[in-house]
Amino acid sequence: MKKLFFALACVVELMTFASCTQEVIDDIMAQKPVVEFVAEDGFISGSTGVYVGTELNFKVKVAPNSGSESELVNFDFSITDATGVTVFNQKPEFTDPNAENIFTFSYTPEVASTYAVTATVTDKANKVNVVNVVVDVAQPVVAEMGIFNGLMSIAGHITSNEIAGHNAYNTDDTISNLPVMIALGTLEEDNRVKATIEIDGTPVSLYGTMGEDNVTITFDEFHFRKTINLFIDVNVDFVMNMTAVLNDDTMTLNGTAVGTGKAMVLIAMLEVNYDGVVEGTLQKAPTLD
Repeated sequence: MKKLFFALACVVELMTFASCTQEVIDDIMAQKPVVEFVAEDGFISGSTGVYVGTELNFKVKVAPNSGSESELVNFDFSITDATGVTVFNQKPEFTDPNAENIFTFSYTPEVASTYAVTATVTDKANKVNVVNVVVDVAQPVVAEMGIFNGLMSIAGHITSNEIAGHNAYNTDDTISNLPVMIALGTLEEDNRVKATIEIDGTPVSLYGTMGEDNVTITFDEFHFRKTINLFIDVNVDFVMNMTAVLNDDTMTLNGTAVGTGKAMVLIAMLEVNYDGVVEGTLQKAPTLD
């Protein structure tokens, strides 16, 4: 109980300096156990994309809440595909339910899909905490219409809320020189073409629609995630709406990239919005005879 009163005092004190959201305050007061994906080389800790057959490795830390000190009673780790089918599930035992525990998991997807990876911990007080990441698993297409390589930029405007010691962001920004590869499959009867788009090393499988001019492809909406550095690193999830115009062996990209991201600073939540436009030029790779 003393720890709870101390935490309340800290919240009140920090609120005089930081713009704490009600969500953050409620989270602190809930005294939920700790669960988080560990950011470490070789392990996935945030939403990303990979190709079919890539081994996915995760390291997860769980621990009792430092205020309640309620011991841990259950941990569940699961991976679910886009159809809602659970393809991987484990419920490991705790080494010590009253201390920090580290678990590692590996799974190799053999089917292209969007996978939701979820870690759930419950303590003796029946408090539950859940974290998740999304992994897009792409299947490379047979590039009947060619492979195009080049660079892309996202130019836009960043805004954020104001938190302790830092003014709100309201500034122009450009993410430059993003390497892009687009592989186009066969044009189907409904003017749809399957594609693999790889931006900055992260792939996604999707379809595009060929326009009546037979040179403009409008890709289905997709996500691209990029860490941007403000005064701290913020992982921004961009919703991408992109078109490609073909002119002989040149592909010109245009579109919009609307991103959102959050990051904790002490007990304040930094919320970032990025309103951007896409521009890029790609060249068709020579075919091998």
